[in-house]
Amino acid sequence: MRYLPYYVVHRCIIPYTYELQPKQLLMDIRSFRVDYSLVENIYYTMYNSSILFTDLAQYCNGTGAAYVDDISPKYIKILRRHAALKNKTDEYIQTLELHNRFGVGPRAYARRSRIIWGLLTTAERTEFINRYILEDDAFLEN
Repeated sequence: MRYLPYYVVHRCIIPYTYELQPKQLLMDIRSFRVDYSLVENIYYTMYNSSILFTDLAQYCNGTGAAYVDDISPKYIKILRRHAALKNKTDEYIQTLELHNRFGVGPRAYARRSRIIWGLLTTAERTEFINRYILEDDAFLEN
């Protein structure tokens, strides 16, 4: 900021930093951080990053199989929340997602899991935790 003109810093940037953010955005940020930390602790302790990504893809697809040749409209709708995919066709999104699924390492799985997690709404994140962590734990205990 020291290379920007005084006027730009004090008339444009500083006032923006004092604006209140919408409560819904703040709740979403808090939900992302807290919920992903919980998911990460469970999955990275008991499983690994590729299983987390597989479960997220499975949840987004709404099917029992995560690695299918077709991506459900629900999954495309979730991926379309990404700013870069907002105006893309369903075929483009499906081709991109299927192309990016194979041949990735653990770091890429972790990165892609965080991206998908960020695209989910707070209600979807809660549903994922209920379905894949809480119900799974209840199943394992019986």
